[in-house]
Amino acid sequence: MAMELLVFKSFGDFTRYLEGRIEDIRRQLNDYIRRYNEIKERADRLKNIEELFAKMLGAKPELVSEIDLKGLKIVIGARPTDEVKVLEEVIKSLQDRLNVLIRVLKLIEPLASSLSETPGIEVMVEFVNGIPVKILLRETYS
Repeated sequence: MAMELLVFKSFGDFTRYLEGRIEDIRRQLNDYIRRYNEIKERADRLKNIEELFAKMLGAKPELVSEIDLKGLKIVIGARPTDEVKVLEEVIKSLQDRLNVLIRVLKLIEPLASSLSETPGIEVMVEFVNGIPVKILLRETYS
């Protein structure tokens, strides 16, 4: 679990930061989805060939290409099917994070519109894995 604390000079800065993160994740997600679609075709062809051989041989051939090194998995000779699995996990995770950030942005809209550029208010935000979990509003002292 990665935790961090960011300080923004105004609520407007915080909302602009969230909007930027949302756009970054959308771009990343689009890149991964495009890559997934390209690899998925190859993976499906490979899977069909494997199923054909499994029917012909009467058993599915075992392929041992993954090594677990104290919790770190290493795949030797990664195949399109391995890449598809990883991309599916990453896409789901990014989509979940994107949905949460969009929800947070909608939740804070009323507060943001009221306090957007209010002088003397600083915004401290605690993030866990890139998601805001606590917002502290505090007065700044000049």
